[in-house]
Amino acid sequence: MRTARPKTESKLRRWTERVLLLAGIGGIAVWAAAEALPVIWQDWGGWAFDRELAGKAPDVTTYISERAAQIEQRAEVWLGISAPQPTVKNNVPRPAEPREGLPAIGPDGLIGRVTIPRLNLSAIVREGTSSKTLSLAAGHIPGTSLSGLKGNIAIAGHRDTLFRGLRGIEKDDRIELETLEGRFDYQVASTQIVKPEDVGVLTPGSRPELTLVTCYPFDYIGPAPDRFVVKAVEISKAKTDPEAWREVSLQNLQRPSEAPRTGPKRVSFDIPVHHSRQLAPGISVGFTDADATAGRAYGWMWLMPDRRTMWLRDQQLRDPVIFYSGSKGARRELTITRITANSVSGYLVIPD
Repeated sequence: MRTARPKTESKLRRWTERVLLLAGIGGIAVWAAAEALPVIWQDWGGWAFDRELAGKAPDVTTYISERAAQIEQRAEVWLGISAPQPTVKNNVPRPAEPREGLPAIGPDGLIGRVTIPRLNLSAIVREGTSSKTLSLAAGHIPGTSLSGLKGNIAIAGHRDTLFRGLRGIEKDDRIELETLEGRFDYQVASTQIVKPEDVGVLTPGSRPELTLVTCYPFDYIGPAPDRFVVKAVEISKAKTDPEAWREVSLQNLQRPSEAPRTGPKRVSFDIPVHHSRQLAPGISVGFTDADATAGRAYGWMWLMPDRRTMWLRDQQLRDPVIFYSGSKGARRELTITRITANSVSGYLVIPD
């Protein structure tokens, strides 16, 4: 019995090692499939959309054939069998004028493609915001406009995949939206951070506009508590009507109701380190240092007419700073929601 025991333990150890190895290989395969599937679906969606624009029906057989030919050509170039071919720009004809009377689009149906050239961001857009749709594409938010001719077209996407690049969006960036109806160009007017229940950002204005929505903060682990919203106005309107920017930029202070808003107001900020900004009359905030790893920021607040300074030392994420200032000593609240090595973001809550 004593001589058989080591053999039994050795077999058990080898069996355990094999099971763990297979589990590891399986885990890697699942991860690779999860990473590759959205890329493949985006490529297929872009190819199918271009086919529909050209008046041709997309089919899987043709798609596989064309992609196989491209892979073969690239392999021959890599092996030195053939010389690289010059890149041919996609010359698929685009509708010169918006087209009306297009068939209705059902759930998960192909809407088009949204592109932000400066950020090298491009995403196929499908109808709906189900988890299945957003795992493979950006999703058109039901109930918002589907026409670039009017209303507010709202599109949602995941912050860690297709809309990851929105963290670098800037005012005046150009956004292109291609649909079967036509192509529409927009210019970013503003960005803001809102709560998920704040659906006022989806309300249509008097001018055609585009709204992009993703979760926020971008580097948050788990379900993010806020939403990052990009508001853009149709570029032709913006060029001829400067008030278009102003109207869209002020939407974070408006709600669907025409009644005047009462109660606390939230002012979002994103302040670079070693800079300061006035967030509200009599309240200025500046940051002198930021530790992204530890999630701590250092800075100050200058309050008027009190003429006093409040120091922000070792200030942590989601740890509100509550203070009272102003002629009536009203309650204010400053909360930091994101810290990077170069900037600090958050919001200030003040009386309306």
